Amino acid sequence: MKTAIITGASRGIGLAIAEEFARLRYTLGLISRNQEEVERVLEELKTRYSVDGYAIECDVSNKDRVLSAFERFHQKSGSLDILVNNAGINSRRTLPVKSPEKWFEGFENNLSGWREELDVNLTGSFICSYVAAGYMIPQSSGSIINISSVKAREPTSSPGYGASKAGIEKLTIDLAKSLAPFIRVNCIAPGFIDTGMTAELPSEKKFSYMEEIPQQRFGTVQEVAKTAAFLASSDSSYITGAVIPVNGGYFMTQ
Repeated sequence: MKTAIITGASRGIGLAIAEEFARLRYTLGLISRNQEEVERVLEELKTRYSVDGYAIECDVSNKDRVLSAFERFHQKSGSLDILVNNAGINSRRTLPVKSPEKWFEGFENNLSGWREELDVNLTGSFICSYVAAGYMIPQSSGSIINISSVKAREPTSSPGYGASKAGIEKLTIDLAKSLAPFIRVNCIAPGFIDTGMTAELPSEKKFSYMEEIPQQRFGTVQEVAKTAAFLASSDSSYITGAVIPVNGGYFMTQ
């Protein structure tokens, strides 16, 4: 039976991936910064799918906590076959270009957001991948799946988020080359998906984005989860170093 650690597993895309992997009967290590939320998710999945799993509270940007969390999971499950680096934040701190008089006033606030996004999104993915690889290398197998975003390529007024996601795509390629041939590393780059982040968008902005999507709709978390399941399976055994867009054809209109 395959084993999988999923970070940011208590909501949104991470939750959908956790449910898809539970349906496939993987032994799960669900990581979140909110212990109560992730425990509730795990209990629901155990009830619905009769799977084994562990709920782990962990800040992915803290290497000591990641080392401890992954060690506990490996001791209990006996292996680590799949890692999904989904944990991520968007500080929503934007450059005050429309208020030049407030440019320097916003410096500390934007710098704080930049650091937090890089720490969690990019450094967290590196730490978790590095630790996971330490368990995958001796077994000569494994699949690491990173989660990026359309904002890795599209200009954004929140540069910390965009830079962290672009960094994840480059990290994917570098790790894929270093860990081949036995460990595959791939990346999913979702477009506009119906999650908590898109729910915060004003209705006029949602409509504007939807007009630019050839499929004329936002994606679902389940569609991203199915892509993760494919990359975790032997069906994708000849795919590594890939960034797979799940965006309804969004960039075809750019």
